[in-house]
Amino acid sequence: MPLSRLICAMVLAVCMPVAVSARDLAASSPESLGFSSKRLSYIRPWYQAQIDAGALPGAVVAIARNGRIAYLEAVGTQDWKKRIPLKTDAIFWIASMTKPVASVAAMMLAEQGRLDLTAPVYRHLPELEAMQVGVERIDPATGASNLVLESPKRPMTVLDLLRHTSGLVYPEEGDTALYRLYRRALSFKRDETLAEFVSSLAKLPLAHQPGDLAPMSGDTFSTHR
Repeated sequence: MPLSRLICAMVLAVCMPVAVSARDLAASSPESLGFSSKRLSYIRPWYQAQIDAGALPGAVVAIARNGRIAYLEAVGTQDWKKRIPLKTDAIFWIASMTKPVASVAAMMLAEQGRLDLTAPVYRHLPELEAMQVGVERIDPATGASNLVLESPKRPMTVLDLLRHTSGLVYPEEGDTALYRLYRRALSFKRDETLAEFVSSLAKLPLAHQPGDLAPMSGDTFSTHR
């Protein structure tokens, strides 16, 4: 099974809703799980104070132990205009928090012997094998910036993807010729499939050599972030 399918399958297994409700998982009392009802009652007023102070529009707080929920409360609203009351089953845009989920899924596969972290990425995604490294050079006579392609010193590995040293970058993190290529690429459009995403990435140059850290002004995928 390709790496992308394995990782996506694990992420889905972690994130996919299951056929039970919070009510089914709720404990008969917090005390049965070793919690104090009185101390848990302090949580909602504290969050409400933060909301009233403008620190956040709302929050869903859950505390669980041994697969049972001791505390589950929604406080405030899910928008800054305070038009939509927050519910315990609200769906949040978690952005880069998907990265630790995918990383845990990858490490689970590594522990099972199904994923080699040192393997080149093209073993799983063959279309990425021919990716080059884009190097921007300034013409001293004209001051113009030229993008020159160089061969990578070594292939991008699965480990590079996990530690953000692959050479792939976010398009909005720079304004050089290379970043403008990324902004024009299909790979960052939201309505494309995963296969289209990978295919469009294959047509782009890497911002730096696999294994290297990107410049501080550029790659948000690098480990210094």
